[in-house]
Amino acid sequence: MRIALGVASLFILSLGLTACGQEPPPAPSQATSASISQTPASSTAIAGTPSTTQVTLGNLATRVEAAWPTLHSYRSTFTGATVISLNPAASPISQVAATPGATPVARPRSTFVSTREVVLPDRQRQVVTGLGGDDHEAIVIGHDLFVRGLVVKNLVPTAGDNDWIRFDLTNMAAGSLPPLLDSLREPPQSPLANLPDRLEPQVVRDMGSVDFDGRTCHVYGAADTVADTGMRIDYTIALDEQDLPCYIETGTGGVTQGRDEFTGINAPIVIESPQAATPVSGIVAPSTPAARD
Repeated sequence: MRIALGVASLFILSLGLTACGQEPPPAPSQATSASISQTPASSTAIAGTPSTTQVTLGNLATRVEAAWPTLHSYRSTFTGATVISLNPAASPISQVAATPGATPVARPRSTFVSTREVVLPDRQRQVVTGLGGDDHEAIVIGHDLFVRGLVVKNLVPTAGDNDWIRFDLTNMAAGSLPPLLDSLREPPQSPLANLPDRLEPQVVRDMGSVDFDGRTCHVYGAADTVADTGMRIDYTIALDEQDLPCYIETGTGGVTQGRDEFTGINAPIVIESPQAATPVSGIVAPSTPAARD
């Protein structure tokens, strides 16, 4: 069973944050939004103070966009959660309806982590854990994509559990790989690059400063409402003194739903190709289910 990136899609679709540069799957409903609460020990909050000048989300996006070209290396770590189905063969609705009149019980949740290292102009490394069949380690150097892990079984069934395979991205059409891998074709944009126009005029809340990853980061708060459900989504955006992101997180009902942390800013991150990898010219297309009467 493939697990959708529910929190990541909610985060990206609602605010247009594309730090991971991936095409997100459909956003979850309020009932299936997963929750985590993560406050790293390295982040110590200082009480917020009223801002003397109004800052908008559009202002923040412009500042981050201007600072982004100063990066030559960094690490982005997104932590979120997925909802685990009690019965993989049943829909969430049927599971609740299985016992008429029963009070719905919160389903178990599983944390996943996606870490992406970037060394410009053309080197990336991505490690995803906690997503079952989508777990993998991937390295991109130029147009070569190296992949190993559980996701490989869906692409090349004959590959071993820990075998590296290599794709030439110039020979593969965009969208032919799973979204998490296809996103590695290009380095990520700045995390506020795709902020929706309607959110740009929103005045953000000044939430003071935090110490994070050896940097002093100013924290801003914003919010949005999902049109279909009326659910409020809260955003926390922390920028350092150079206007580079420290972390960006989203939450609902006072609970953090996902957090993207930016560390290793311009650090000497080393990304090398595997010593051995099997070249693959294409992937196995998913089979079409047989028709039923």
